[in-house]
Amino acid sequence: MSYYGELKVRPNTPFIYGAKTDARAQIRGVSFGWSNTGWESERFYNANAVERMVKDWKAEVVRASYGTTGSAFTNADAIASRNRIETIVDAAIEQDVFVIIDWHSHNAQNETQQAKDFFAYMAEKYGEYDNVIFEIYNEPYCKTYKTITNPDGTTSRACQETTPWEDIKTYSEEVIPVIRKSSDNLILVGTPFYSQRVQDVIGKKIKDPNLGYVLHFYAASHNVELWQGNMNAAKNDTMPLFITEYGTTHADGGCDPVSSYRESDCPASHYNTHNVARSDAWHTYMDSQKISSVAWNINDKYEGSAFFGSVPVLGGGTFDQSVPENWADTTQMTQSGKYIFKKLNEYYKCVPWNPEPSPSCGSTPVRFSVAFLPEAGAVIEVFSMQGKKMGELPGGYLNTDALNLKNGVYILLLRQNGAVQTKILRIVK
Repeated sequence: MSYYGELKVRPNTPFIYGAKTDARAQIRGVSFGWSNTGWESERFYNANAVERMVKDWKAEVVRASYGTTGSAFTNADAIASRNRIETIVDAAIEQDVFVIIDWHSHNAQNETQQAKDFFAYMAEKYGEYDNVIFEIYNEPYCKTYKTITNPDGTTSRACQETTPWEDIKTYSEEVIPVIRKSSDNLILVGTPFYSQRVQDVIGKKIKDPNLGYVLHFYAASHNVELWQGNMNAAKNDTMPLFITEYGTTHADGGCDPVSSYRESDCPASHYNTHNVARSDAWHTYMDSQKISSVAWNINDKYEGSAFFGSVPVLGGGTFDQSVPENWADTTQMTQSGKYIFKKLNEYYKCVPWNPEPSPSCGSTPVRFSVAFLPEAGAVIEVFSMQGKKMGELPGGYLNTDALNLKNGVYILLLRQNGAVQTKILRIVK
């Protein structure tokens, strides 16, 4: 968005910051489901859905999940899916929010050429926009499969060997240069086993100046306390983390037991599962580390992780997108949807670009605290909440009259000794 400008990884750090503010950026938003033709989430790929997610849900980022088909870039289904992605990207740019263009695959290492064609096209078309982020591998999972015989005599596939980081890295090192021909924007790379094993990357990072690593979690299945050690170790190895998909449900997405192959694949009790305590704990950790996050997903499928569809009917289809009031109607949301909706609206009260932040956000008064006390030679830069630079205050002396600042909320950046601090300043005359 125009407030932060392009997202950049600060050299030799695990931090992602805004190019305009030169301060760490934490953005939060929502993900569209698979873009494949005929899937339930397909019908949500429209500009109205983006607008409502921004205005009603207060999303700062939306994720467009390109459902890979294994088909060539010129295949009719691939083109239709790509067009849906472009609809979301165009709408996000119009709404001035970030957008993640996601290669939504579990086996991208087998789709290298298709991914290169796709990202060459997307980077050339959208690479100049600060809003755009490229996620080149959603959830690496299986390298080799085995055939198993089901109780009824039919056969199905099961994973025999998960995709190791070395294969993911090799794939990424082929796709990244394609993007870099047209864009220096932030690139995100998935990590092993459904983007859960960030520790496998430690000491083996990809060489690129603006690259982060993906982590996914589902709170009802994944306890943040058990994952913190690995995430902290990744941070200590200067690995920028970005949670491009999370849910409050079980890891199966609060799955649909009706259309699953058998009950053991998806217990009916998993539908609409939602763990408030674990979800809150994850948000507390993400906020403490300023890790950006995207919730799954904008859909009304018979799954607990779908935001809409409070009545569990087979096939979904219960949510009427044409009624603007529906998007903020919590009675039409799943338990997970209600939680994400309320959480994003709570965060909005204190985001730095909000022109009217809540009094509870702790706005800094005109006098600086000791922790923000300038030294000789320091410079304070003053920005509007929209990211426009209003001027500088040499020597670190705050004289707002000199800049003719009106009543409102501003961002102060204190630069001294090679470090940058930020504060929110509210002026009331």
